[in-house]
Amino acid sequence: KLISMLKIHRHLFIGIVALSLLLSSQALSQSDISLESRRQMADSGNIEAMIEMGQAYETGQSLAQDYSIAVEWYEKATLSGSVEAQVRLASLLAEGLGTDRDLNRAFGLFQSAADQKHPHATLILGTMYEKGLGTDISLTKAAQLYEIAADLGMAEGATNLGVLHQTGILSDSSFEQAKYWYERGGEMGDVRAVNNLGVMNLRGEGVEKNPQRAAELFQIAVDNGSTEAMNNLGSLYESALGVPLDEAKAQELYARATENSRRRRTSTGLPAAEEIVEIVQAENFDRKAIQREANAGDAASQHILGYLHMNGWGTPQDYVSAYAWFNLSAAESNDASTRDTLAKRMTVSQINAAQTLSRQLSETIAASD
Repeated sequence: KLISMLKIHRHLFIGIVALSLLLSSQALSQSDISLESRRQMADSGNIEAMIEMGQAYETGQSLAQDYSIAVEWYEKATLSGSVEAQVRLASLLAEGLGTDRDLNRAFGLFQSAADQKHPHATLILGTMYEKGLGTDISLTKAAQLYEIAADLGMAEGATNLGVLHQTGILSDSSFEQAKYWYERGGEMGDVRAVNNLGVMNLRGEGVEKNPQRAAELFQIAVDNGSTEAMNNLGSLYESALGVPLDEAKAQELYARATENSRRRRTSTGLPAAEEIVEIVQAENFDRKAIQREANAGDAASQHILGYLHMNGWGTPQDYVSAYAWFNLSAAESNDASTRDTLAKRMTVSQINAAQTLSRQLSETIAASD
C-alpha cells in the first residue's frame, strides 16, 4: 500500500452542517431552560434564543432536523444584528440547505463577519477566495485571510496556509514556510498539521528525509484521532519504513481508520443494524405492524422503517424516505448517527426533500394523537 498522498485541507462547506461543528455554543440539551421556553424567548426578540432555536433545527437536537426553519431563525437573528447568526446563515446558503444555494450572498455575509474579526468567517472566506466561491479566485487574499484566521486562534488557518506553501499553489513551493505553518498549526492543536509534517519528513521536503521522525509524528496524530495518520502509519508498518515490519499492526491501524471514519452510535436503546437484520429475517416479521407503530410515533419502529427504505428491504430503496424516518426517530432518541451517515450519500436536494417529508410525517403523527 502506497503512502497516502497529502490531503489538502480546505473549508469547502462539505459535510452536512460542518460549520455547526465548528461554532461553539451551549447545547440546548445541556441548558436548564426548556426548548419551549427558548422558543418563547426567541419570539420575544431574544437574539441568543433565536440562535439556539436555529441551532436546534440545524442539528436536529430534541426535534426533527429542519434546515428551512433554521434558516428562518438565523435570518431573524441576523436582522437583529447577530454576527454569529449571519455566519450560520451563510453556511446554509453556501450549501443550499433549507434554502436556495446563494454563494454570492454567503460570501457577503462571511465578508461582513470577517470584517468584524469573526474567526470562523475569516477562515471560510479564505477558502472562498482560494476556490472562487462567490467571488473571483485570489490566492493572495486567501493566504492573507488564513494568516489572520491563525492569529485569531484558528489552527486550520495555519494548516491551510501550510498546504498552499507546500504544494506550490500560492507560488513556487516553499517547504520552509510550509514547515513553519504546520508547526504552528500543530502547536495550536490541529492534528492534520502534525500529519502533514510527518509527510514532509517522509518525503524529505524542507527537512532531511527521516522515516523515523515521520512515524513519530504520525503516531502523535493517531493518538489524537487522525484517520489519515492511521492509514499513513499503517503504510509504514507494512513497508518497514521508520518502524519494524509489522503487518498485523498495519492491519490494526487500517481497521481503526475505517472505524474512525464512521459515526459512533450513542447509547439510546435504538436497535443496531445487526439487530434490525435479525428482526427483518424473523419468520414473524410484520412490516405493516412496524409501519403502524412508526406512524404512532414509536422511535424504534421509525428507526427500523428507515433501515427498510435505506436498504430496499421489502420496499423500493428510497433515501429520502429513509432519512425522513431516521430524522423522526432521532428527534425522540437523540441518536442522529444513522441519519447523518446516510446524509453523506445524499444530494442537497434529496436532503431538503427528506426534511420536507419528515415535517409532513411529523404533522400527520401529531394530528393522529
